[in-house]
Amino acid sequence: MKFWQSLAFVEMDQMPELARFCEELGFHGVSYGDHLVTTAEQVDDYEYGDNGNILWNPDTHWPDPWVMTAALAEATTTLHFLSTIYILPLRDPLSAAKAVSTAAYLSGNRVTLGVGVGWQKAEFDMVGLDFKTRGKRTDEMLEILPGLVSGRMTEYHGRFYDIPKVKMSPGTTEPLPIMVGGYAPAALTRAARFDGWMATSHEENDIYPLLDNLRAARVAQADSERHFDIWTGVINPGQGAHERLAEAGVTMVNGTNFLDESGKTTLSSIDDKKRRLDHFAERFLG
Repeated sequence: MKFWQSLAFVEMDQMPELARFCEELGFHGVSYGDHLVTTAEQVDDYEYGDNGNILWNPDTHWPDPWVMTAALAEATTTLHFLSTIYILPLRDPLSAAKAVSTAAYLSGNRVTLGVGVGWQKAEFDMVGLDFKTRGKRTDEMLEILPGLVSGRMTEYHGRFYDIPKVKMSPGTTEPLPIMVGGYAPAALTRAARFDGWMATSHEENDIYPLLDNLRAARVAQADSERHFDIWTGVINPGQGAHERLAEAGVTMVNGTNFLDESGKTTLSSIDDKKRRLDHFAERFLG
């Protein structure tokens, strides 16, 4: 099992130093999410929260994940980077491929692309994209991206995208791993076609039924035997939790969090964050 540390919601100016600190502590990688903007008043239910409310506020930092990855790659040497998640259908396939491939190339193949279809309709409305077709557009984009990112000559003719023979250079020197987040049957099926699946954070006992659903989706895709990564956060992990989850198939887990006592984002000093990271590392990284 590989330990990752989420830097989602972290103040942007603290992220390079925290990334270096995570590398020193022995974390395999860091992750962060993606939103273009935060509305003044929440207009869409957050389907990953218990009460439909988001964890963040308009002052919470949301850096562009691929610009941030390039910066953090320059600040580290072995640390890996994962988007949890990149809202793929908020972009077109060419722009997304260009951003991801640039970060992957500059990092020396330390990038894993984690994608999802998004939940906030308002965000799609603001960029003039159809919220209802986001899943089908994501499927087409995921067919297009590997070729573009690799630097191969790529051609695609689908319902939403029509691309003549093109090449995006430079291509990555190794294949780009792609993981998919989400809990709907369509998301699990989509994940089974690629390299892994991502959850959010859950109590340990709540993770096992999710793994059962994922396993069924992989069996339905005749894809239950090859290596497949699974990422999740574990809320209040007890003794042996990570070992039990590894036995159940989880390969990647998140470390600590930087939320306040109510589970909301909050501004905090870098020293406070380092103390939380140190405490987690002492307990679980040996």
